[in-house]
Amino acid sequence: MTKLVDVKVKDQYSQTYNVKAQLRQVPENSEAERLDLFKRIEHIVVDGEVILPSIELLFESRQTENIYRVVD
Repeated sequence: MTKLVDVKVKDQYSQTYNVKAQLRQVPENSEAERLDLFKRIEHIVVDGEVILPSIELLFESRQTENIYRVVD
Protein backbone atom coordinates (compact mmCIF):
# COMPACT_ATOMS: atom_id res chain seq x y z
CA MET A 1 0.00 0.00 0.00
CA THR A 2 1.29 3.46 -0.84
CA LYS A 3 1.35 6.03 1.89
CA LEU A 4 0.51 9.75 1.72
CA VAL A 5 2.38 11.87 4.28
CA ASP A 6 2.67 15.57 5.12
CA VAL A 7 6.03 17.16 4.31
CA LYS A 8 7.46 20.65 4.16
CA VAL A 9 9.08 21.86 0.96
CA LYS A 10 10.94 25.03 0.14
CA ASP A 11 11.00 26.72 -3.26
CA GLN A 12 13.88 28.57 -4.90
CA TYR A 13 12.67 31.79 -3.23
CA SER A 14 12.90 30.20 0.26
CA GLN A 15 9.11 30.12 0.68
CA THR A 16 8.03 27.12 2.77
CA TYR A 17 4.92 25.08 1.92
CA ASN A 18 3.12 22.20 3.65
CA VAL A 19 2.32 19.61 0.98
CA LYS A 20 1.44 15.94 0.61
CA ALA A 21 3.99 13.38 -0.55
CA GLN A 22 3.33 9.87 -1.74
CA LEU A 23 5.93 7.37 -0.58
CA ARG A 24 7.10 4.43 -2.65
CA GLN A 25 5.84 1.08 -1.50
CA VAL A 26 8.69 -0.97 -0.03
CA PRO A 27 8.61 -4.47 1.43
CA GLU A 28 8.73 -4.72 5.22
CA ASN A 29 12.20 -5.25 6.70
CA SER A 30 13.92 -4.36 3.42
CA GLU A 31 16.96 -2.14 2.92
CA ALA A 32 14.73 0.48 1.29
CA GLU A 33 12.85 0.96 4.58
CA ARG A 34 15.99 2.52 6.04
CA LEU A 35 16.32 5.16 3.31
CA ASP A 36 15.81 8.81 4.24
CA LEU A 37 12.24 10.02 3.78
CA PHE A 38 13.05 12.27 0.81
CA LYS A 39 14.63 9.33 -1.05
CA ARG A 40 11.40 7.32 -0.72
CA ILE A 41 9.10 10.03 -2.13
CA GLU A 42 7.39 9.01 -5.35
CA HIS A 43 5.82 12.44 -5.94
CA ILE A 44 4.54 15.53 -4.12
CA VAL A 45 1.19 17.29 -4.52
CA VAL A 46 1.25 21.11 -4.52
CA ASP A 47 -2.06 22.95 -5.09
CA GLY A 48 -3.48 19.86 -6.79
CA GLU A 49 -0.48 19.41 -9.12
CA VAL A 50 1.36 16.09 -8.93
CA ILE A 51 5.09 16.79 -9.27
CA LEU A 52 7.63 14.03 -9.88
CA PRO A 53 11.22 14.33 -8.62
CA SER A 54 14.16 15.05 -10.90
CA ILE A 55 17.42 13.17 -10.70
CA GLU A 56 18.66 15.78 -8.17
CA LEU A 57 15.65 15.02 -5.92
CA LEU A 58 14.11 18.39 -6.75
CA PHE A 59 10.47 18.79 -7.79
CA GLU A 60 9.95 21.19 -10.72
CA SER A 61 6.42 22.43 -11.35
CA ARG A 62 5.14 22.46 -14.94
CA GLN A 63 2.34 24.90 -14.03
CA THR A 64 4.42 27.51 -12.21
CA GLU A 65 8.09 28.50 -12.24
CA ASN A 66 8.69 26.96 -8.80
CA ILE A 67 11.25 24.29 -8.01
CA TYR A 68 10.74 22.56 -4.66
CA ARG A 69 13.09 20.77 -2.28
CA VAL A 70 11.91 18.64 0.66
CA VAL A 71 13.08 20.16 3.96
CA ASP A 72 11.12 18.19 6.56
